[in-house]
Amino acid sequence: MYSYLDGILTEKTPNTVVVDCNGIGFELKIPLSTFDNLPDMFEKIKLYIYSFHNEEGTRLFGFFTKQEKELFSLLITINRVGPKIALAILSSISIKDLIKAIMTNNSNIIAKTPGLGKKSSERLIIELKDKIEQIADLDIEKTTSSVTFSPDLGLNNEIWSEVETALVSLGYKNFEIRMALQSVKITEKISTQDVVKSCIKHIYLKRNEI
Repeated sequence: MYSYLDGILTEKTPNTVVVDCNGIGFELKIPLSTFDNLPDMFEKIKLYIYSFHNEEGTRLFGFFTKQEKELFSLLITINRVGPKIALAILSSISIKDLIKAIMTNNSNIIAKTPGLGKKSSERLIIELKDKIEQIADLDIEKTTSSVTFSPDLGLNNEIWSEVETALVSLGYKNFEIRMALQSVKITEKISTQDVVKSCIKHIYLKRNEI
């Protein structure tokens, strides 16, 4: 069983990377939280690995931190929460917000994840509340800087493409993505994950308008 891969980053998208380890390229599925921490192309990278086995074969998932990997491994133990939805959760919600939602029984935040739903979110909280402390060295106080929006600044083409690719992989419709991107104006130096989270919030509110 793999613990981690230490090699050269040769390919990256918002949901997939390839790491070259001594001439062998390992393709890994990743969440946006990991994508935002990737180095430049052809630089060294260390990712923690989770190997998932089913009737379709073996798939590898990569994570920038042990906490992401351990959260993923806990999430996929929940009924009807497979690897795809677990990655969507980690891409839609920061670790701090996810832990806080579980500890405070806030299923509304988790239910924003595409493909999950309210009942599945409530079941997830019930099943994980007593297990969440298993995560080694969990620092729920650690957080990123808050997002500040400005009507005068938009997305550059590279970020636009990354955000659109990530949202499609999370299961959102193209027309919803375009509407969300048009409404989200951001400051400079903001991460792809923060833009995606803002778009998800916009789509969620639109879907639930009365």
